[in-house]
Amino acid sequence: MNHTFLNIDALSLKEQEYFGWAGNIIFIVAQLFQIHHTYKRKETRDISYGLQILFCIGDGMYTAFGALDDSDSMLIGNGASLALALVQMSQKVYYDNYYERGVAYHQIN
Repeated sequence: MNHTFLNIDALSLKEQEYFGWAGNIIFIVAQLFQIHHTYKRKETRDISYGLQILFCIGDGMYTAFGALDDSDSMLIGNGASLALALVQMSQKVYYDNYYERGVAYHQIN
């Protein structure tokens, strides 16, 4: 296969792992920003359950692929991303069900 922009065939597997680590850092930092934003706002109505569920499934599949392919960047990076996706899912469940804006105090009769 002829790659004109970047000759992937000339890169060793170790060099290809660098791309995996760079991508993982970007995704993990993005998830940390979202977790922090959600914690500060205490609101998740704009995040769908479908997105969260499919994101967890996808991360789980990529983690398994990393183990099967003996790729540390896939295994560790997507494992960390899966853990953060589960944190995001727990935030979604918690803030959607247990925290309602404007109903923080209930009148006692």
